[in-house]
Amino acid sequence: MMQLQETIQHLNRIVDNIAQVNAQIDGMTYEDFRKNETVKETVYEYLQEIGQAARELSENQKLPSEINLEPLVAFRNARYNQEAETGHQQVFNTLPDLRLIAETIEKSDLYQNNL
Repeated sequence: MMQLQETIQHLNRIVDNIAQVNAQIDGMTYEDFRKNETVKETVYEYLQEIGQAARELSENQKLPSEINLEPLVAFRNARYNQEAETGHQQVFNTLPDLRLIAETIEKSDLYQNNL
């Protein structure tokens, strides 16, 4: 079982990385995202970090039910690939969900009480 402090660190990593993703894509349409190789590479790196932290948490920690990290775990395997148009579209479409997950984490008692 993970120590609470470690859990909070992982949640912080997820929240911070989601904020970084949002900063990267702020105001972008999918078309902008698709054409910008630098932003795509950066976003994929953050997604991998998010996925890794989510996996460690989901394997080692009982989280409050409102925090569902399951959708994030798959990002651990997000590989940047210039050719994978459909992949980019799917990734771009899930980014608003990331924002919601970050907000849920930040509002949770677990997070609030341990900052």
